[in-house]
Amino acid sequence: MSAKEHTPKSWLSKLTMPRNEWIRENVEPIKDLTPESQYMYGAGVTSVASLLSLRGKRGARTRHIIYEKWMRMEGDPIISSAIQLLVTAALGGHETSGDLVFIEKKTEFQEDAKLSKFVDEIREDLAPLFNRVAYPVAYTGAVFGDSFARIYSDKNRGVFDLYIDELVRPPLVQAYEQGSRTLGFTLCTSESNYERLDVMQMARFKMPRTQWIPQFGVLEKNARVHLAEDDLTQVPLMPSMIGGSLLYNAEEPYDNLAASLLGIVGQRWIDSIDEQIFSINLASTTKEQQERVLSSLKDMLLTSKRLAEKALQNGQPNLERVRYVFPVFQDKQLVSVNPPSGSGRTANITIDDVMLHAKLLAGALGVDLSLIGFADILSGGLGEGGFFRTSAQVAERSRMIRAALTDFFNWIIDIHTLTKYGTVFNPSERPWQINFFGSISALEAEKQRTRTDAMTAGLNIIQSMQMLKEMGANKKVMSTFLTKEMMLDEPEAELYSQIAESGGAEGEGGFPPEEQPQNGGEEEVPNEAKEGE
Repeated sequence: MSAKEHTPKSWLSKLTMPRNEWIRENVEPIKDLTPESQYMYGAGVTSVASLLSLRGKRGARTRHIIYEKWMRMEGDPIISSAIQLLVTAALGGHETSGDLVFIEKKTEFQEDAKLSKFVDEIREDLAPLFNRVAYPVAYTGAVFGDSFARIYSDKNRGVFDLYIDELVRPPLVQAYEQGSRTLGFTLCTSESNYERLDVMQMARFKMPRTQWIPQFGVLEKNARVHLAEDDLTQVPLMPSMIGGSLLYNAEEPYDNLAASLLGIVGQRWIDSIDEQIFSINLASTTKEQQERVLSSLKDMLLTSKRLAEKALQNGQPNLERVRYVFPVFQDKQLVSVNPPSGSGRTANITIDDVMLHAKLLAGALGVDLSLIGFADILSGGLGEGGFFRTSAQVAERSRMIRAALTDFFNWIIDIHTLTKYGTVFNPSERPWQINFFGSISALEAEKQRTRTDAMTAGLNIIQSMQMLKEMGANKKVMSTFLTKEMMLDEPEAELYSQIAESGGAEGEGGFPPEEQPQNGGEEEVPNEAKEGE
């Protein structure tokens, strides 16, 4: 028998599947796929053109139209307040210094003096910059899905400034990606309307792409990007598609809210116009009398119009009394003719219509309407802690913003260390970590509530077990009760039911019989006690 046959298998081979076997079972079967397979089983024709969604409300749009829509939505007070709330919840802020971002040492590197000093230098150089740009970068990124910062650095200071103003807003910057890595940018804010920057000159805040936005350009991208290529360096550099914005799902509610507000405001303006048609009986009057009567009536109406215009221009009501004298000959009459019946609207636009679309808009942004100026909605249903219940919806969106900000700041730190120290840390070997002050209050409140509920449930189980034991229940009865009535899992109920066989609290130690101390039926007496005897 050879020595190889005597060699025992490694512990890892007993727990895992060999590479060749895994490939044979999972990779090799794909060789049977052919172009005919797509049609043989009724799969039909698939095309990347389906991403354009040419039918329906969400059709493909060009880049500038999408950004133009979001720029208009950004100015809406409800949307602006909701985004500000999300960004504020994500960043927090120190209660005294007001700092938003903290560069801290990882626990495993705190004992290393050199790395600790290295992190301290990075904090001193970059923390003021990060605190200055954190809020506007996060706000712009939440609106457009991307946000950019122009990096200024040199060999002596590293990164010493970040430009985040209007000239680097997302509509003016096109990011380019190789696979999922951002490697370059083009700007249209230069003399030639084209400027090329690399990752050492520009940093990108990129929100997670959780939903595809139909847009033109995907067909051209499909013509060059070949997903069958395994070598990432061979994948061409292509423009990044628009995505990640928190406003995309809110587009339709925003349009409906704008229409409702326009309708209710227009209704008020129309109702403010008070018009009547007058009919004058001029029978048996001379031509001169007719002209004088009509002229007097015209002057009265024009005077009323001028008084109303003056009141609007001055912003003050007219406190003077206005009286007109209208001569009447014999039975001559001035008759007011009302508008014909049925010509007006049959139903008014109410505030409920506006509130419905406002709630839908706030919900699409992940923020409850009660948190952005409509606190009266909370009355009569949620009770104490109602604000935490509604604001808990903010937590998930805020964590997305934090994750994107962490990548953004690590990007800038890498450029800083590369420029100043000539090196870049691997992501897993970075001695620093990006932290934010505290955590989201609503999320913490939910954690505390969950912990309290769990403790209360545990105490109820203990009380029930104590009562069962006092009633003389054995292990089987207690296990059945905990499983059927208290709805515990059987292993847990079996473990807890052992207390039925314990000696209780009166000096027997609470051990099951098999775990009682063995000393001839007596407990071991400490040495001090023996000497005292």
